[in-house]
Amino acid sequence: MSIALSIDKVGRVVLPKEVRTRLHLKAGDILDAEVGVDEVRLRTRHAALAGLRKAGGRLVWDAPGATVSIAEIEEAIGRGRSERDARSAGL
Repeated sequence: MSIALSIDKVGRVVLPKEVRTRLHLKAGDILDAEVGVDEVRLRTRHAALAGLRKAGGRLVWDAPGATVSIAEIEEAIGRGRSERDARSAGL
């Protein structure tokens, strides 16, 4: 997918809704920017979380064509557990 984006006066770029939906992005998500000589590449900080969703009480990988390492999946599961534990503790 290739989309032309513009930069506003203060340097902001808005990702179109179809891109945010496709990548499961929401307000507050963090993107890492890799800057090259004449390019900028954006990557979701928690790529492993982007393809995970809950279905019937289980985590399911739902990102056809996307690749992720075992370490990223384990990290995502660990973060999910930490978030759940924090919610349970009322934090």
